[in-house]
Amino acid sequence: MTRAFNGTYRGTSTDERREQRRRRLLDAALEIVGTQGLAALTVRGVCEQAKVGPRFFYESFTDLDALAAALLDEVQGEALERARTAIVDTPGGPEEKLRAGVAALIIGVTDDPRRANIAFAQAYGSEALMRRRFEGMRQVAQLLMEQTRVLLNRPEGDDTALTALAQLITGGAAELILVWLDGGLKVERPVLIDIVADYVVAMVDRLPGMTEKLT
Repeated sequence: MTRAFNGTYRGTSTDERREQRRRRLLDAALEIVGTQGLAALTVRGVCEQAKVGPRFFYESFTDLDALAAALLDEVQGEALERARTAIVDTPGGPEEKLRAGVAALIIGVTDDPRRANIAFAQAYGSEALMRRRFEGMRQVAQLLMEQTRVLLNRPEGDDTALTALAQLITGGAAELILVWLDGGLKVERPVLIDIVADYVVAMVDRLPGMTEKLT
């Protein structure tokens, strides 16, 4: 007998099988959206790619928007975690840590062209994805605020200047990366990373002046 009363089948529990199907659907969506675009994503197509029956699609996702949003969340979340780890683990002062965080974030999003396509170009094709992209940018801005406060030993208090700074950096960097991906900035990725890192460091250096203007 291969099925146990607790739902175990061939050594795998019901929850584990559900998670495996969800993982295959996400991987299939990455391949389809990342190479063909969001318009190519269909329930039938992603199920065929994942080798998952259509009825199992809806145990993990309410619709295609939910699948695409989960995929974007994963791409952004993994890149953000890489940046957080790089900042913490990199020795040196604030500048070295900020540069390491920038490099890890950009590499995390752009190492796989499919992930870069989803995080930037394809996000503009869906209202649901745009909301998730904005949320991802807010998370990057929040990370920048947290780390800037720690690295510069800033006390808790009025974060108006820090909030403005983080939003300016995040928005500007994201648009520059999008231009680069689209071929509008013809430089190698290490140069792009240096440009963005220089921008981040220069903006953080202006924080005391911004704070003075807003107090």
